[in-house]
Amino acid sequence: YGRAPQLSLTAIRQDIAGVDINIAGEYTDFAHPTQILGRRTIFYPSLSMPLLAPGWFITPKIGLHSTRYGLEREPVGTAPTASRTLPIMSLDSGLTFERRTSLAGNDFVQTLEPRAYYLRIPFKNQSQIPLFDTALADFNYAQIFSENSFVGGDRINDANQLTLAMTTRLLAAN
Repeated sequence: YGRAPQLSLTAIRQDIAGVDINIAGEYTDFAHPTQILGRRTIFYPSLSMPLLAPGWFITPKIGLHSTRYGLEREPVGTAPTASRTLPIMSLDSGLTFERRTSLAGNDFVQTLEPRAYYLRIPFKNQSQIPLFDTALADFNYAQIFSENSFVGGDRINDANQLTLAMTTRLLAAN
């Protein structure tokens, strides 16, 4: 699909009485010589409250993801409009432990960093929404702590999941 035009807007305002406000929006007009045509509008405001201290963090977040479609050349029996609105709630948290160590005669600081991420998105049947630019995201460390397992705006996964991870780093001691 061609995107003619695609307009994106992101507005972020941090630390308003301890709350971060994030507003993401997008308008995309999808064009194709033979397939279904569509215009997609996404609006996703969210609030998060990062609580940070040396050695730990907790970040609760809540948002409302809304998507609207206007379609042309849609298949028979398909409505010319579609929409989806889903609440997204998450809680991200982590700890950082440090210890001095040496390896091969060099001094380092070794960290141990457990992390827990809870995500809740209710199920919504999205089978009547076309797939213009969306695919399943690759599995990697950053993706397991993201809100959506899809790349693109046509699908949002349903989730009631807890992700646990542990990382360690060796940092040069100063």
